Amino acid sequence: MEEIDSSFELLAKDSPATNEQVGTLTTYFGSVPKEYVDLVFEATEIELQHRNGQYVRIWGPVACVEMDEGYGIRNRIPGATPIGDDGGCRVIFYANGKQGHGLYCVGYGNLDLDDAIWIAPSLVDLLGNATGVDSF
Repeated sequence: MEEIDSSFELLAKDSPATNEQVGTLTTYFGSVPKEYVDLVFEATEIELQHRNGQYVRIWGPVACVEMDEGYGIRNRIPGATPIGDDGGCRVIFYANGKQGHGLYCVGYGNLDLDDAIWIAPSLVDLLGNATGVDSF
């Protein structure tokens, strides 16, 4: 958590994920980026607000599975791994899209990778350098 860019304010966070929760997540998705797993072993349900007003929430492993099941994200965006949201109507997810592999966001009502907005190449770039925070 100390790697989060100073332009973000930490609003809230929950307890770290357990090995069992991460195991369930990796079983469900098959593969999950190590940077996400490393982060949730520090804290889950991380809520941040950038000084430009952009809100970012990074879910814990349980919420990733629940949100995917609830919205059918992977059914509509094959290969996507949802990990958070913008506090409103858009999901943040890993995918291999137009800009390559990285983080994208799209509205829950339009789960289409072709319409997704490229955020950053990694969660480390988004949270650690505020890369892409102005793009969504």
